[in-house]
Amino acid sequence: MNLILALIVLTIVILVHEFGHFIVCKLSGVLVEEFAIGFGPKLFSIKGKETEYSVRAFLIGGYVKPLGEDQEVDHPRALNNAKVYKRILMVLMGPVMNFVLAIIIMMGIGYFIGFGTNTISKVEPNMPAYEAGIRSGDRIVALDKNRVYVWDQVSFYLAVHNMLYKDREVEIKVLRDGKEYIFRVMPKYDPNTKTKRIGVASKISRKNLFDSIYYGIFGTYAEIKETIYSVVLMITGKVSGSEIMGPVGMVKTIGEAANAGFKQSVLSGLLNVLWLMQLISVNLGVINLIPFPALDGSRLVFYLYEAVARKPFNREKEALIHTIGFVLLLFLLVIVTFNDIKNIIMPGR
Repeated sequence: MNLILALIVLTIVILVHEFGHFIVCKLSGVLVEEFAIGFGPKLFSIKGKETEYSVRAFLIGGYVKPLGEDQEVDHPRALNNAKVYKRILMVLMGPVMNFVLAIIIMMGIGYFIGFGTNTISKVEPNMPAYEAGIRSGDRIVALDKNRVYVWDQVSFYLAVHNMLYKDREVEIKVLRDGKEYIFRVMPKYDPNTKTKRIGVASKISRKNLFDSIYYGIFGTYAEIKETIYSVVLMITGKVSGSEIMGPVGMVKTIGEAANAGFKQSVLSGLLNVLWLMQLISVNLGVINLIPFPALDGSRLVFYLYEAVARKPFNREKEALIHTIGFVLLLFLLVIVTFNDIKNIIMPGR
C-alpha cells in the first residue's frame, strides 16, 4: 500500500513537471519525440501522432525528448532551431508547473482544513513573547527584518533561528491597530516539547476563499524560500547531508504520513498524502532550477549564455556535460538510497 501511494504521488508530481516542458514545446511547434515517465528500460509505450508516450522501469524522474535537444538537427521543428526565448520558457515551465501544483493543493487544504495565519490568537503568560509585550491580535509582519505572510514562515524561521543560535534574541515586528511595533524576544527552552519557544499561537482561517488563495500563493512562496535556505544550509555544512531523502525514504515517509492519517479517517490520510505531494512538488521545482548538469537549471544557463553571446554553446560539449551530470545524479541516487535503507534498519545512527 505504501509503495502504491508513493508511486502515485511521485508519478503525479513528475507528470505535472514534464507536462510543463511538453506543453511549451507543443505550443512552440517543437517536435517532441518522446514523453517518458521514469528512466531505464521501457516497460510499455503508446505511439501518438508524432510523440511516443512511454513508461520506464525506474519511476523516479522522467523526461521530455524534443528533437534536437542535445545536437544540431537540420529540421524546421527541431528544438535547436527554436528561438532562444522559447527554449528558456520550455525549461522554466517544468518547475513553474510544480509550483502551480503546490499552490492548488495548498489552496484546497487551506480552504477545507484551515491554515495558520500570521495573526496571533493566544500569548502564553510568563513566556518570552508575553514578557516582551506581544499580545493577542498582533499580526507578525517580519522576523529579523525578514517579511512573513503566513504562519509556516514564522514557525520555520524560529526553528532555524533556534538551530543556528543558542543565545540570540529574535526581532519581531508586529502590526497592532494600524501601527507597527518592534519587540526583541529571547526563545525559552520548554522541557515538555524539548524545543525553544516564544509562547504564541496562530489564528486559524477556514472556509475563506480569499484567505485560501492568499495561503496557496504565499504558503508556496514560503516553502520555496525554505527549500532554497535548506539547500544552502546543507551546502555550507550547517545541516547534515545524511538528511537528504531518496526514493526509499520518500516511500517510507509517505506511507507513515498516510497510515497516521488513516488511523483517524480516510480524509485525514488523504490530506497527509496531499500535504507531502505539494512539499515534494516544491522541492522538485527548486532542485531542478539548480545549475547542475542534466538538471533544468543547467540547460537554462546554456540558453541564457546563447541569448547574451548571440551564439549557441558547442552542442557536443553541452551534451557531454549533461551526460556527466546525469551519471553523477545516478551515483547520488545510489548514495541517498543506501542512506535511506540504513536509516530504516538502524534509525538514529
